[in-house]
Amino acid sequence: MEEIDWKTVVDELPSAVVIVNNLGRVIYVNKILGESSGLDYDEMLNNPHKYFVPEDYTKLVELVVTTFVERKKIADPPLIIRSLDAYRHMHWIEARSRFVDLRGKPYCLLVYTDVSDRVALQKRIEELNEYLRLLNSMLRHDILNIFTRIYSYLELFEEEFNLERLEKAKNAVNIGIDLVRKMKELESTMEIKRDPYNLKSILEEVAKRYGVRIIIDGETEAKVLANEGIYNIFDNLIGNAVKHGKATEVRVKISSDEENVEILLEDNGTGIPKEIAPKLFTKGFTTGGSGLGLFIVKQLIKSLEGEIELVNPERSAFLLKFKKPQTQESKILVKETIGVSSSPS
Repeated sequence: MEEIDWKTVVDELPSAVVIVNNLGRVIYVNKILGESSGLDYDEMLNNPHKYFVPEDYTKLVELVVTTFVERKKIADPPLIIRSLDAYRHMHWIEARSRFVDLRGKPYCLLVYTDVSDRVALQKRIEELNEYLRLLNSMLRHDILNIFTRIYSYLELFEEEFNLERLEKAKNAVNIGIDLVRKMKELESTMEIKRDPYNLKSILEEVAKRYGVRIIIDGETEAKVLANEGIYNIFDNLIGNAVKHGKATEVRVKISSDEENVEILLEDNGTGIPKEIAPKLFTKGFTTGGSGLGLFIVKQLIKSLEGEIELVNPERSAFLLKFKKPQTQESKILVKETIGVSSSPS
């Protein structure tokens, strides 16, 4: 039978393997752990705590102690903990332990598997489920209220012909239509795949819909990582500038750093009254409509890991921030928001 160098085999395993003796000392670490973490081999042997988030390292020590005390050989549900590589990037690790007796000496075998992508996907699924509950709750509550109002107006109209009541019923119908449209916009926050979008093209297309002049300065070729919801964001902002602020011109300045693109958007309209500025992004706040416009804008931007801030109410100036495409691949679902990042190449 062909002889096999088992140490070489274990070194080449795709999962990290660690052996701990009964004194709690790490006596072996396979090669893949050093390659994936970037930590020095002696560092991993003598200072294994440097590979983990402190509170999670405590959990790992407890797992090792339990394995020795109970001489566990049957794998329990794995321990999910956070590790830190040499670049201080965080990863989610699945740790499994097993008690072994080698030549009369007790040892604890640990196997680490990077499950960052799985944790990210699970987090994204939880967020999507929460969004579905939000959409369902909003739609049921608000549509029910709208139909109740319509029915009341029609009852009064039936008793006595009154154009004002008819107009109110029609207005309630329009609000309901607007609500359904806004719900459709919120659906775009559930899109997982993200791609690079050229900001200048989006802004010019949206401005054209409203017949408003747009001036774009700065990094006019900048792209952001987004989904189709990016159109809804600027449609709401520019649409509000025209409909509520009577704007005829929108000015945009685009700048960026290594990770983000910033967009300063303002118009020549009547501005936003200071007393309503703090309420702009609140669900239900409205000056006529469904009360979801800027609430949806904020949710859309949040779903893209971006930010929005009203920086000057008098000029209706909003500062938006988005991720640049080169800072992350479009297939990554959730990253720094839950402390997960890919290993450095």
